[in-house]
Amino acid sequence: MSSPFRSSDRSPSSQRSTPARALPNGNKRVNGYHRSHRESLANDSPSRQLLEDFGRMLINDDRVFNRSLDEQSSAQEKLHRAALELARAKHEEVCASADRARERVELEIEKERRRREDEEKRAVERARRELEEQKLTEQRRQVEEQRAREEERRRQESLKREQDEAKRRSEAQKQQDEQQKAQKDRQEKEEAGHKARQESEAKERLAQTERERQKAIQQAQAPAPQVNGNGAAGSRPTPSATSSAPQQAPSAAANIPQGLVSSVKDRESVHRQYLDIHKRLKQMREHVIEECKKVPGLKDQVSEWRRTIQKCCGQISKGATNEVKANNKKVTLQIVAQLDAAANVANPSIDITQYLVQNQQPPGANSQGPAALLFLLNHFAKNIIGQFISESSVDPKSADAIGVLATIIFARPQYLFNGQSLIDILWAKYHKHCPVLFGISGSERTKEGRSKLGWGIDLGSNSYVRDQEHYDRMSGLGAGFAAITLRDFSKSQNRNPAPNRIYWESLARIVNTPAQEVQPTHFIVLKAMVNNSVPRIISTFGGAGVAMLRQALIYFPSEKGPQDERGRKLPAVTAVQAMPMVLQRDLHLTL
Repeated sequence: MSSPFRSSDRSPSSQRSTPARALPNGNKRVNGYHRSHRESLANDSPSRQLLEDFGRMLINDDRVFNRSLDEQSSAQEKLHRAALELARAKHEEVCASADRARERVELEIEKERRRREDEEKRAVERARRELEEQKLTEQRRQVEEQRAREEERRRQESLKREQDEAKRRSEAQKQQDEQQKAQKDRQEKEEAGHKARQESEAKERLAQTERERQKAIQQAQAPAPQVNGNGAAGSRPTPSATSSAPQQAPSAAANIPQGLVSSVKDRESVHRQYLDIHKRLKQMREHVIEECKKVPGLKDQVSEWRRTIQKCCGQISKGATNEVKANNKKVTLQIVAQLDAAANVANPSIDITQYLVQNQQPPGANSQGPAALLFLLNHFAKNIIGQFISESSVDPKSADAIGVLATIIFARPQYLFNGQSLIDILWAKYHKHCPVLFGISGSERTKEGRSKLGWGIDLGSNSYVRDQEHYDRMSGLGAGFAAITLRDFSKSQNRNPAPNRIYWESLARIVNTPAQEVQPTHFIVLKAMVNNSVPRIISTFGGAGVAMLRQALIYFPSEKGPQDERGRKLPAVTAVQAMPMVLQRDLHLTL
């Protein structure tokens, strides 16, 4: 049992040795009485020495182990610090990503807020426009009602005047009949008196003749007197009867207008001439572009003029309000400005006569003209056709404003070539897209027939477009043709480039198409030409226009309208047949 005051652990690592105090005499003692523990171990047995060495070895092992632990701890600390640094970097990256996400979300929220604000603004603006449109519609309706009331009032006044005039004519006719009757009675009385006198005179002459005969008989029965050798030869005149045959006056011939007479061969010949012009116009575009490249900056300028004209053609609006008229006038002036600029470009030049079907140039006139102007006029005509197809096929009323623009441009003296209009450029495109207007027919069931009718081709599938799409194109072109050819130039100083007779000729050629060649396309074009154009037709052609409408809308569909397999009229035919009722309802026009 160990003492409580002395440790039982004898390992060198746990021993606490007190260094011996050095004495003056050189003796090493502890506290002056005891020997040092080391000194005592040195004097002990070898086992103690071995124990001490073993203790030192353990101490060294502990020191090495502790050093190893310290190194491992240091390495682990480095790893932990590196991991912490990596974690901190990742944390910062995550924080940065979170900040970016937060900013993105905030931007999205801000964008959504602005979008909602813009939508609200647009909704408010749209509501405002709708309100304005409603107001304008209401104003137009009121104006239309006022106009209708005014027209009804004028119609009633006109009807009243006609009735009064008819009553006056009836009374005048009655008075005239009474006067004629009284005069006839007087004449009959005079003729009766004259006849009585003639009979009395005849009786008197007969009685006189009878008396002379009786006297002659009495003289013959009496003895003949003595004559001195000379007998007076008396002769009795014998009356001679003369008869006169009245001559009949020849009857005056009625002034009947001659109809349009042209053979199919003649129409096809003219049609081919326009198609040739259409092909040459395509070649002309490439030629002019190549020639403009030779003049520095001219190609870009011509392209800019072309784009401006294309943009302006799409800005034409329908309607008769002052705002619409001002807008259309502004657009027209912009187009005129581009064409005027091109007309002043003398070079390059081109032979203009090759784009005219009828060359009406004076002898010896220069056939060269500004190529840039011809290029832009061709592009303008192309845009006009495009507007008819895209807009007028949906809303036929839009054709009127487009037709006005076309006639204004082609009638301007600045764009005439030696006094002749270049509207053949536009007619060439009409011959290409709507040949039925010029008396060209073909079957809708064959490729050749569709090609002759101007049937469109889908560029994607390289096949003919659907029937309805073709009919829509024909409807727009028919409405546009009427808008161009029914213009009134009586108050204009310029000559009409599309005389009204062209409309009459086209309608007559459609109506006079042989029954076996009539197609639904004819009725689609016919309806488009007449619809919304009846007032101008009557104001242009008068009573002849009414007769033309009767022939086109009543007799033509009933006599030549094609039928389906069940013997029913096709929808295009019935649509034309319904137009007289529409005209009677809307315009009070009875055919």
